Amino acid sequence: MHPIAGGDDWAASPARGGTMRPMPAGVDLGSSSVKAVLVSDRGRPGRAARRRIATRRGRAGRVEHDAEEILGASLLALRAAMPRRLEPLDLGIATQRSTILFWDSRTGRPLTPAYSWQDLRGEALCESMRRAGRLDDAVVARTGLRLTPYYSASKLAWALSHVRGLRRLVAAGRALWGTLGTFLLWRLGEGASYAIDHANAQRTLLFDLETLSWDPDLFEAFGLAALLDAPALPALVPTTLATPLHLAVAGRALRLGAMTGDQQAAQIGLGCRAEGVTTINYGSGAFVLISTGRRLARVPGLLTTLLTSWGDSGTEGRTARRLAVEGPVNAAATAIDWAIKRLRLRLRTRDLDRFLGADDGRPRTVHFLPAVAGLGAPRWDTTARPRFVGDTRGASPRSLLRAVVESVACRCAEIIRVAEQHAAPGRVPGGAASASGPLPVLVAGGLTRCRTLLQAQADLLQRPIVVRESPDATCLGAALLARSPALWWGDGIAVDAGGGGRNVTWPRLSPDEGERRYLDWATAVYGTEGVTRPGVAARASR
Repeated sequence: MHPIAGGDDWAASPARGGTMRPMPAGVDLGSSSVKAVLVSDRGRPGRAARRRIATRRGRAGRVEHDAEEILGASLLALRAAMPRRLEPLDLGIATQRSTILFWDSRTGRPLTPAYSWQDLRGEALCESMRRAGRLDDAVVARTGLRLTPYYSASKLAWALSHVRGLRRLVAAGRALWGTLGTFLLWRLGEGASYAIDHANAQRTLLFDLETLSWDPDLFEAFGLAALLDAPALPALVPTTLATPLHLAVAGRALRLGAMTGDQQAAQIGLGCRAEGVTTINYGSGAFVLISTGRRLARVPGLLTTLLTSWGDSGTEGRTARRLAVEGPVNAAATAIDWAIKRLRLRLRTRDLDRFLGADDGRPRTVHFLPAVAGLGAPRWDTTARPRFVGDTRGASPRSLLRAVVESVACRCAEIIRVAEQHAAPGRVPGGAASASGPLPVLVAGGLTRCRTLLQAQADLLQRPIVVRESPDATCLGAALLARSPALWWGDGIAVDAGGGGRNVTWPRLSPDEGERRYLDWATAVYGTEGVTRPGVAARASR
C-alpha cells in the first residue's frame, strides 16, 4: 500500500479533522472543447456537459481560436451541467496554458484571436534571441522554463508589432491582455476582476518563479515595455484564490475558487498530490511530471513548474506553493503513427498488443529514436529526426514496431533518471522507493491501452505502473483546487498496488536486465557519450 491518491474515491479527500463535504464544479477550457463537470460529495464525476470549439490552422505554424466562441461554449457547458438547486455553485477553472489574447477594456470584445499554445508565430523572435545569446539562461533561471515560441511572450510581441493600432490601444488602457482564464474572468465578472493565476502566469515567460511576481527585465527583453507602461497589468493571484470571486451565469450565482493550467489540474486530478509522486500522460506526446513538494528543484534539462499555490494561513502575507519538475517527450502516439504509416500497416492503438505478441525476452537488435518532432527534455534538440538503429535489414515489421513502442518508454525513463540523478542527498524527486517498496508511477492517456508499453515502462523503471485513466481528470483537479490545498495536499487514499488488477503492471525483468535494456537503447541512439548513467531508481530497487 502506498500513500498516494487512489481508490474509487480518488478525487476526494476529507478536510483534516472533518467530514466529506460537497465539491465544486470543474471547467476545462481545452484545445478542442470546453467541458464542465459537477463533482459529487464523494469526489466522483457527476453531471457533465461538453461543447466543441474550432481551431484555425494557418501557414507558418499559426494556430488560433475564437475567444468569443470559447466564452460561449463555456456558458453553454456550465448551463447544461449546473444542478437545479438554487444555492451558489463553487467553481474551479483550468485553461490551456500559454494561449493568449488582447481584448477591448470597454466592450470586452477580442481585439485579436486567441493565439494557441501550439502557435509558432513567435519562433523568429525566439531564434534571433537564441542566436544573439540573449536571455536563454535568464529565462531558465527566472521562469523555470525554456525560451520557446510555445509560451506567450513571443506571441504578445508579435501581436504588438503586427496588429494595426494595438500598441496605441495598450498605451491608452483600451487593450487588455491575458490568458483564456483572464478573459473569461473579466467577461463573467463584467470587468470587475483583471487577474491571472500563478500557474498560467509562469507560462507567459514574464513571471519570476521564485518571487511569484512579474519580471520587468523579461518584459523589456521581449520588447514588451509597452505592457509594463500600460495603465494596468493583470493582477497575480494564487491558483486557489484567497477569497472566491462572485460571478453569474444564466442568473445563477457562482463562486470562483480556483484558476490554473490544464496540465496542473489534470495531474492533480490523476493523483499527484504529495511530494515524490510521478505521473506520465501518454498522448500525442508524453508528459512526465514529478512532484517536489515545497522544494523549487532545478534539474538541468528539465522544466520547473508551479503545481499549485494558495494563501498560507499560518504565515500572514505569504503564499504557499507546491512545485514539480517536468519533461515533455515530443512524440509518443505520434511516433507510433509515423512508424505504422512507414511500415504500411493497418493498426490502431487497441491492435498493438495483438500485433506485437509476447516479449521473447531476448536482447534487442534494433532500436528507435522517437524524434518525429525533435527531442524534448532533457536534450531539447529541434534538429533530431526519427531513425532506426541496428540490424534493420533483418528486422521484421513486428520487431521494428516494438522498437518504436519501447522507445517511448525509454524516453520517459531517461527523463526520470535525469531527475533522480540530480536529487538532493537522501531525497529522490521521482519518489522511487519508500519503506514499503518502490512507489508506483501513475499513468494516463490513450496509449495506456498498450500493455506492451506499460510493461516496458515498468521494466525500465523497476516500479509498478498504475493506470489512472479518467476523461474528467482535468475538471476534477480544477474542482479539487477550489478547496484549499492545505486541506488535502499530502493526504491521499491508499493505492493497493498489489491488488493484481489490470490497472497495475509490475516489472518482469530483473533490475540488472532492465538497466541493460535501457543502456543498450541509449548507446544505440545517442552513442556512448550521450548515455544517461544508472540513476537512483535502479540502485534503490535492488
